Amino acid sequence: MRILIVEDDKELALTLSEILEQHQYETMICYNCKQAYNEIQKPYDCFLLDNRLPDGSGMELCSYIRQFSHDPIIFISSDTQETSILKGFALQADDYIEKPFRLKVLLAKIEAVLKRAGKYNEIYKLKDACLYKQHKKLVINEEEFELTITDTVILECLFKSYPRVVSRNEICSALFHNMGKVTSDATLNVRISELRRRLGVYGSRVESVRHVGYWWHV
Repeated sequence: MRILIVEDDKELALTLSEILEQHQYETMICYNCKQAYNEIQKPYDCFLLDNRLPDGSGMELCSYIRQFSHDPIIFISSDTQETSILKGFALQADDYIEKPFRLKVLLAKIEAVLKRAGKYNEIYKLKDACLYKQHKKLVINEEEFELTITDTVILECLFKSYPRVVSRNEICSALFHNMGKVTSDATLNVRISELRRRLGVYGSRVESVRHVGYWWHV
């Protein structure tokens, strides 16, 4: 899962990033509002916002995010005034943590808001195959396959849409939404080939339909 950290204290931001990545999260850091506005429309599963920033406030960012996203927002701030905390919740933040904070508590709160948002419950099953999105794992006939993020996004498209054929454009759009990167046709061909190789004897289940796209052959 991807978490955006907006924090002007560079030492704290880097510490948070390191700890979150040790717990299997992907992170991006922004040190001010200008950087954050350029980043927050990309796909993230959770936002960690400081309220007091050198060129604006986390409240402004929270209000902006809520115009297009319902993903969890947690304030982490030294602004402990009751009015600020209440304003954060009025702007539909999911939690407000006062500095200094305990890292284990922060991790527990992040996990809790992600669970409430359904981020941990995305499991897709098609007959003898089961895709565990959060764990980036595919199980077929009790055989486990570790997946990359790209593999997981592609398989999620195929599993969610089954038995419909998924167009190449749909898969590329899903990759952009989940990873924030544009995928060309040539790159998608490479990623599909890599996925098939990773699945070994089950690779043929990622079946191409000429001039249309792909589907999961059960």
